[in-house]
Amino acid sequence: MGIARHLGQPVEKVKKVLFVGTASTTYDKGIGLCYNRDYGTAANPEGERDCRVEVPSTSNNRFFAGVLAAECTLDSTGQAWVDIIEPGSVCQVALGANATVATPYLTCLAGGGDNTSRFTDKGFLGRGSVLPIQTLTVLLEDASDGSGTLSADGRTLTVTDSSDYTAGVDKVLILGGEDDGTGAVVPGLYAISSITNGTTIVLATSAVDTTAAGTLDVSFRVIDGDNALGLGYLYGGRESGLVTWVSPPNAGDTDYAPMMGGVSYISGGVTLGADFDIDLPDGTIYGDRIGFIVKGTMSSNTVTVDLDTAGLTLAGSTLNEFNAMDAANDACFLEWNGVWKALSAIGGTTEA
Repeated sequence: MGIARHLGQPVEKVKKVLFVGTASTTYDKGIGLCYNRDYGTAANPEGERDCRVEVPSTSNNRFFAGVLAAECTLDSTGQAWVDIIEPGSVCQVALGANATVATPYLTCLAGGGDNTSRFTDKGFLGRGSVLPIQTLTVLLEDASDGSGTLSADGRTLTVTDSSDYTAGVDKVLILGGEDDGTGAVVPGLYAISSITNGTTIVLATSAVDTTAAGTLDVSFRVIDGDNALGLGYLYGGRESGLVTWVSPPNAGDTDYAPMMGGVSYISGGVTLGADFDIDLPDGTIYGDRIGFIVKGTMSSNTVTVDLDTAGLTLAGSTLNEFNAMDAANDACFLEWNGVWKALSAIGGTTEA
């Protein structure tokens, strides 16, 4: 005989784990966490690799553990025993995008810093993705196409309409942005210190690593601080690989190493001084998937994906690279089965 439960009580699979992160930091309920699968000495049978979790990054993105069951504050050493809710559960998750009940899923963000591992964009189906089962408007503004403007000191952000914003409550999720060679946008979740006028807000802390030469283009979303949790079904199965955002420098980069597995979104709105070259190494997992999506217009030059070892085009001929990715939603997707095989080249993307 099964366990009696209330009809409105979702099924949650709960696990006690040790969360290791930034000392004395408070983490939000519903954010995604990943296992530290290489903890300790590699040759030792470290059982802690199945109970130590950390913030998702571009190196642990294929070890999704679950979502934080309740808000928690780590101690002065950066640790706390917490409950996570595992894949296969229905629970509240932290959102970084609007959700519509029983419609296409959202995937957890990796590599954006503390409290950014929210379910933000569409990646691959599997562990680390969620099916919304609640319709919820979370975004007060979406400028993820790189159309935002950030002051050189990283504090003042130009927005479309701040009339619905509340300082000290709503948050700005900086996804990516410009690197002008002097200062670079730093992704993260930022508090709003004050609202200057209908199109200008001030962040509580700077969102650049050092003062830039001038204003910087930035991809961001403003999240309703009172309404950022939604009910969803956490998919199980194979790893999705999560999603991440990439900020191309103005001068180009001929040796950018991507997150392996999952989907990388390229922050747009940048005038590139040279092609932004993504250097794709050979895969390590048969059936592994990887994708690259440009989110805003690139000027002067383009994004390219260069394969370390020649793969196969859609037609089955030799694939060395993808070119001409310079418009919003230009994209390419590949699968590894001994070589990278193109699955799609979308928009103006070309194979070579």
